[in-house]
Amino acid sequence: MGDRNLENSLYHSLGQEIESKRLDETIKGCTEIMREYKFSKEEPRTSFFYYLSDVFRFEGIPIFILQAVTLLLVCLMITSVADIPQNIPVFMPLFVLAVMPVMFKSQFYGMSEIEAVTRASGAQIMLAKLVLAGAANLVCITLVLCLEVLLQNSYSELWQMVLYCLVPYLVCMTGMLRLVRLQRKESVPMGAAVMIGSCVCWAVTSRVIPWIYATSAIGFWLIAFFVFGMFFFKEVLFIVEMRKEGKIYGIIA
Repeated sequence: MGDRNLENSLYHSLGQEIESKRLDETIKGCTEIMREYKFSKEEPRTSFFYYLSDVFRFEGIPIFILQAVTLLLVCLMITSVADIPQNIPVFMPLFVLAVMPVMFKSQFYGMSEIEAVTRASGAQIMLAKLVLAGAANLVCITLVLCLEVLLQNSYSELWQMVLYCLVPYLVCMTGMLRLVRLQRKESVPMGAAVMIGSCVCWAVTSRVIPWIYATSAIGFWLIAFFVFGMFFFKEVLFIVEMRKEGKIYGIIA
């Protein structure tokens, strides 16, 4: 379409001729706006701890409520079973299971793609949830250990009991993060099955391989702690790197 045809089309559409003076004023105004935008200061980025406080308002209460309920159930079960130290690993996966509804929320509701395009990347959201979940888990594990010491009325096996708590916990947390990275809706029931299966596995181990809880087997628990601690630390570092790059943790399904 030629310039003349375009001018006639605009004339009939607008019902009046285009005033060059008004057009120049509009161009000048747009130019000034663009110059102001170009030289304006960048908005400061929100610090992680400030963002963490925002996430706490939305996700912190569900995390701590679920952990409190789980802690109550675990304490009731611990006080009702025999061979208490050997049964500690059986209950640790339950604390990880309790944080799964929050950790898998975006996958379950199909919000991963929306989180990926927000100013706070999906990795930062996951890291904030992980910090809150980890804090709640450590508080609950500490209270369980205090209960164990009171029931045993002795500190002699305290370091062993610490390992009995941390090794299963690190195994389950690492497995859960791997599932979160898959970003599949099916990861939710799969993660629940893994946690319940871990409880059953540790219960069977305490009956079939009782010598593994003897003092002489403390080396095995130390090796397992460092191995799975390294896997968990590596996974957390990966989340931190994704946060720095402004990416989502895993893939968008």
